[in-house]
Amino acid sequence: MTWINMLSPLQWALLLAIPPAILSLYFLKLKRHESVVPSTMLWKRAIEDLHVNSLWQKLRKNLLLYLQLLFVGLLILACIRPGWSGMNRLGERRIYIIDHSASMQASDSKPSRLEVAREKAMKLIQDAASNDSAMVIATSDRASVEQGFTNNRSLLEKAVERIEPTAQLTDVSEAFRVAAGLANPGRMSFEDNVDIQVADAVPATVYFLSDGAIGELDESEFGQLKIEYVPIGNPDTPNAGILSFAIQRTETQEAQANPGSISAFARMIQHGSQAIECTASLYWNDSLVDAQKVQLQPEQETGIQFELQGIESGTLKLQLDHSDALPLDNVAYAAIRPDRQVSILLVTAGNTALETALRTQRITQIAKVQIEPISYLASQDYQTNASESKYDLILYDSCSPEKMPAASTLFLGSVPPADIQPAVRDSNSADAKADPSASPETTLSTNAPANVANAAEKTDSPPSAVALEENPKWTFGELSGPVIVLDVNRSHPISQYLEMASVGIVEARTVRPPSSGAILMISDNGPLFAIAPRGPYQDAVLGFDIVRPSAEGMEINSDWGIKRSFPVFVLSAVENLAGGITEASAASVQPGLPVQLILSNRFEKYQIVDPKGKIETIQRSGDGRFLYTKTEQLGVYEVRAEGLEEPVERFCVNLFSNRESDLQVGLELKTGAESIAATSNTIRARQETWRWLLLLAIGFLMFEWMVFNRRIFV
Repeated sequence: MTWINMLSPLQWALLLAIPPAILSLYFLKLKRHESVVPSTMLWKRAIEDLHVNSLWQKLRKNLLLYLQLLFVGLLILACIRPGWSGMNRLGERRIYIIDHSASMQASDSKPSRLEVAREKAMKLIQDAASNDSAMVIATSDRASVEQGFTNNRSLLEKAVERIEPTAQLTDVSEAFRVAAGLANPGRMSFEDNVDIQVADAVPATVYFLSDGAIGELDESEFGQLKIEYVPIGNPDTPNAGILSFAIQRTETQEAQANPGSISAFARMIQHGSQAIECTASLYWNDSLVDAQKVQLQPEQETGIQFELQGIESGTLKLQLDHSDALPLDNVAYAAIRPDRQVSILLVTAGNTALETALRTQRITQIAKVQIEPISYLASQDYQTNASESKYDLILYDSCSPEKMPAASTLFLGSVPPADIQPAVRDSNSADAKADPSASPETTLSTNAPANVANAAEKTDSPPSAVALEENPKWTFGELSGPVIVLDVNRSHPISQYLEMASVGIVEARTVRPPSSGAILMISDNGPLFAIAPRGPYQDAVLGFDIVRPSAEGMEINSDWGIKRSFPVFVLSAVENLAGGITEASAASVQPGLPVQLILSNRFEKYQIVDPKGKIETIQRSGDGRFLYTKTEQLGVYEVRAEGLEEPVERFCVNLFSNRESDLQVGLELKTGAESIAATSNTIRARQETWRWLLLLAIGFLMFEWMVFNRRIFV
């Protein structure tokens, strides 16, 4: 039992003077008027009052006196605030972080772990002191501040009620960074590298309500936070889940005779101490097409395979027919990408290697390739088709049009037209002397790119890491050689699989894209291959020819055409520049992660239809691609274009998380070398009792009033 003084000395003196004042009232004599009466038999009670009010007579037992003294005693006791360890804290700053990731939908704690977490958060809010300030943060793989700091309990409770379950993964590092940033003031940086602290850091207590499936935390992100981890859920809850599900076209000769042959693969796991047997059912467009019995051993992954015939389009769903605490990971989705042919134009004087690469089986399945001579650029058909976006991709082999077309382009060994290059000015003019970068020849001198390349080589930086100066146009250097390729950009889908170390190049020119572009290949002479957006289109420029015209006919400028990486490069260019589709299986991402779509340039915008039928319109991004971020729902998403009945693309959102499927409740949070132990379900703090004492005192006062009135009127 502990005590807290609530009054000043003067207030205590006034309060302690009340009991003696009450006692004195029972010693005072009553002033009475004398009256003549015929008898005193009816006035016995009045005579008794005379005895009681005698100053020197001993006090007699009186219920009213006891009740009045008890009332004052309870008031005095309430003013010293007795209390003990309980569910309340005085004047602290609280931050409630509630995990609402996929695993919090588990039903081992009824009705779900999230509901239990919300109930406990409500209890903490209700038991807080009136001068406690608090905030509410919901977290999954991202943090959302539902309510900023306030001492309004109603606002805090409504914020907790707004937290909805999600299918997203768990990553609470952002939530702790947000909590530390909002609870503690930052610093302001001024000149001379001096940081000024704007205010003193105020400690705050974080009540983290989660099942603990969060991995390891960085203790440096806590700042002045004190972490109270409240575990949610029953330990050792068993659960089975699907970890992966994908499809692919069957490559056997028998399957090639049947275009609808598809193989479906899946991996599953059982978290628990006992093996289970369940049925894996496969649905195509919501119709059951196959099923298998599966034995899942404890903590072991199990793989299954389905062979399907006559499946050319649509969606597939795999479902584990097993009742466990988390049904969310018992379902997985895959989709067959729709057939979509793109239109490609190749303008060349004759390039056998390039023409052969465009006739491979995969490219012929996804693209309609038109091969024309260089003279075709002057025809009316080309002018009309190029201006009306009839082509998804145009390849200019050792040639260049008069102006850029309404299509994505790939230039091989040629310089694009002047409308994407800086204006060439007279080298003798004052402007040119003041700004030598205006001329393409002076912008990329032989020495400057070599220095950049050497710097990139020494630091092991990819070509995309080479700094691009602010220039809104493409610039090119003069032909020089021989050239050796030093490195390629492995982060870009066009160049990620290229092996160029053994490729020989006789002559090449340096290629520097606008500042919005990226360098994909770098040589000992400077940037050699680059890409940049142009409105809704993409332009890629390769600084050397494979073969080129000469006075004696076509001559070989590079042996890349006979290397294995060349058809890989052509296929990647068709996929990424034209938006072609080569894989049967649609892309799959986890909930909440963005999807980058490569679609045809013929449409400025597309519509995304989510699994619930909600339609969202997406616009082309600055680099010519489409980015979709609203992937919270599990299932198959369809991409549609205006005027087309069939979807142009599909992608899937699946949980596929071993951590979320493992429902074992963590009993501590790992923070590097140390750990934060789980707090008991009842968080211990000071429990106040003065309110109850005050209510009891009021009750005695009411009882005293009832006794007094009964004595008068009875």
